[in-house]
Amino acid sequence: MLLRTLITRLLLLAGLLSITALGDGTFNANNNFTPTGTSQKAFVLDLDGSPLKADRGRVEILVLDGLQSLGPKGVAGEALTLDGLFFVNGLSVASAGVGDSVDLIIRAWDASTGDTYAQALAKAETLVRVTNLGGGLTPPATLGGNSNFRGLRLQFTPY
Repeated sequence: MLLRTLITRLLLLAGLLSITALGDGTFNANNNFTPTGTSQKAFVLDLDGSPLKADRGRVEILVLDGLQSLGPKGVAGEALTLDGLFFVNGLSVASAGVGDSVDLIIRAWDASTGDTYAQALAKAETLVRVTNLGGGLTPPATLGGNSNFRGLRLQFTPY
């Protein structure tokens, strides 16, 4: 009887793990960390090198394969939470599962120079790889712990 109960529980656990493995990979995208080998947080920097003001800054996160925008506001971008800092958490990548890696484009811009990244004159983007995505019982990956993100500095880009 004890062996049967143990086997039943192991099969149930294996089933739960397989369901989790098939789910979307998850990560938290925030830049409130200091990358290894640097002394400054992974800020979004304005043209002058200072942290971009929260009331003007926007960020958009896209999956490189297919350019799917992951944030709830899409091309309108997520507002910076604090000067130079964004917190876009609970993102889910349908094309990647738990433990997988995903290549992303992180875009930032000054919304006073354009409503979207495509329209903005002051903007920057970088390619980022996030590894070991979470999901199910596995905690989400983070930019600070699972990526090569080091920050962005806006540049003037005329039409």
